[in-house]
Amino acid sequence: MIRAISKKIGILSVFCIAIMTFALYLPLTCYGASMEVDFSPKIINIASQRLGEIRVFTNMRYSTFVANGGTAFAYFNGGAESVPNIWGTRDSWGNLILKFTLEDLLVVEDDLVPDALNSAEVVVVYENGDEYSGSDDEVYILDKKTP
Repeated sequence: MIRAISKKIGILSVFCIAIMTFALYLPLTCYGASMEVDFSPKIINIASQRLGEIRVFTNMRYSTFVANGGTAFAYFNGGAESVPNIWGTRDSWGNLILKFTLEDLLVVEDDLVPDALNSAEVVVVYENGDEYSGSDDEVYILDKKTP
């Protein structure tokens, strides 16, 4: 009887260790070299006088971004110049949100295609040299003044 109980405990222990190992390994492998990005708003009117922020939602952890000294860059349509003054914050789940203003976006106005869908690439670089990138091809740049 003791042998049967110890055999069941042994099998259960091995199973628990395997589950815990997989659970600890999963967060380390979920990013790879890419990240998911989603711009908000999806329609940006560069002719407006609004003072709102443009947000880029990611699947990266804000705490990892801060702890590793992350720097973010945003490029439109394969341009060589990044949107300046990008800062990071977090959502209620602890994911990284990158923000910049419309005024900052206008610095790269030459890279924008008005009245069309634009592709945007976001790159996050850590101090240790790790680089993660993601793109969103659904950002519509509008250039229309309201009457």
